[in-house]
Amino acid sequence: MLNSAGLDWKEEAETYESSFYKRSLDNDLYIFKATLCNESDNDVLVSRAVSLEIKGHTLKPAVVGVKLDIYAWMESFINITYRMNCKDEICGCKKDDPYINCVLLDDGGFLIMSNQEDYVDQIGCFFGAIDPDLMRTLVNSSLFTAKSTYDYQSVCEPKRESKAAAGLRSIYVPTIADILNLGWWATAAAWSIVQQLLVSITFPNLLDAAETDDKVSDAMTKEVCITEQTQYFFENKESSFGGSFECANFTRQYLAEKVPNTNLVFIISDRQEGNSQSCGLGKLRQDEQPSDGPDPCEIALRPRYRKAPSVCFDQTEH
Repeated sequence: MLNSAGLDWKEEAETYESSFYKRSLDNDLYIFKATLCNESDNDVLVSRAVSLEIKGHTLKPAVVGVKLDIYAWMESFINITYRMNCKDEICGCKKDDPYINCVLLDDGGFLIMSNQEDYVDQIGCFFGAIDPDLMRTLVNSSLFTAKSTYDYQSVCEPKRESKAAAGLRSIYVPTIADILNLGWWATAAAWSIVQQLLVSITFPNLLDAAETDDKVSDAMTKEVCITEQTQYFFENKESSFGGSFECANFTRQYLAEKVPNTNLVFIISDRQEGNSQSCGLGKLRQDEQPSDGPDPCEIALRPRYRKAPSVCFDQTEH
């Protein structure tokens, strides 16, 4: 008897609005989709549309899917790729191999499986944040291509200014010239400062309450900003890629092969030296983040024109 996950299903309640459902209907591939990065449950969902031929017409009435147990699939993944009694330099993917990294990425560049135990908790994370050096090489080799989109009506947290050097709220701070001026002491400003000092001594929590209310009000306010999000996808239909790249006097080789009938690519590469980002260029970001927007000078080099209609929508003798 097969175990059903229907009662424990935590995905989109309306199945037809789920991304895996739409993608399965749009093609005939096995679609692998991991849970969101850094979630407590690391699951990989595999789905495919059911096709029926009725009187010469192809119908897709349903999508079926299974959830893979991460550690059971990791063991199968290692057993399939590892060759016994091998004498070559690379004999496959051993678990926690100190020299070889083996990963499965989906067509968006997200980690689906690896032979490294410390990568298991990062399943579903963007690979550009895990191994940015290799991901940049995959983009430069045209395995992946990047497309940035901008949201000009997004909302961001306001930029807070440092209040370390600020004085007490609503208190006028006199200058040295004011203090030396005897006439200033007779003004209402001096008496106002004296009154506020007396209030702060008598009610010490009053100004703290005003500070707390200000923090709450700042948290409730947002400001309009521009955000940028970069999407990665397979650029062409070539299935095999390979080469090498050098970072900090350390050369890493890699081989990449798209897995047939799936949205996956299998990559085997030299492990990062010291398991660190040797190139020092920082991580690649895929998620939405604040931005200054595209460079207007670069946009001017590639102007876009509105295409005129082939015929007039309305034409009269007048």
